[in-house]
Amino acid sequence: MKVIFVRHSEPDYSMLDQCEAPWEYRGFGRDLAPLTKHGRYLAQEAAKNPLFAQAQVLVSSSVTRALETATYIACHHNLPLLVEPFFHEWRPDLDGMNDSAEEANKAYRLFWENKGELAVDSPMRYETAEQVRIRFLKALENYRQYDTVVIVCHGMLIRQFVYKETIAYCELFEVEL
Repeated sequence: MKVIFVRHSEPDYSMLDQCEAPWEYRGFGRDLAPLTKHGRYLAQEAAKNPLFAQAQVLVSSSVTRALETATYIACHHNLPLLVEPFFHEWRPDLDGMNDSAEEANKAYRLFWENKGELAVDSPMRYETAEQVRIRFLKALENYRQYDTVVIVCHGMLIRQFVYKETIAYCELFEVEL
């Protein structure tokens, strides 16, 4: 099966950061953020890529930034759009204890310092690279009836299959899985 990975476009967290109670939007609450104006432009431009014409379906992470990106691609190519909750972003906090961006960034640093593994003495429990990969592959089984699938998701998930340190917004990768 060919998978065309697309990283979501640029999110806009400003409305969450500037709302009356920003602390209510930490953790998964951040996933409610829409795209920036520039992010919408990037998604619209990415949607023009002729590579998408090969696909039979587009499957998106259920996170808003991915769904909004996916909508532009699906509409441009008249693709069915499915939502897969297990194509979500890497989880920097499996215990629900890390409340701040600073703590999430610390988990991210630890993830890379430990090459995607969780050290026995780690001060926080985050999703390992193997857990991300297994979660994705298990969910991907639901789409094996398709020859080519566009998947709009997140950089950390894509990095489990594409060995690239930095993945730009709306960057595409073709992978056989």
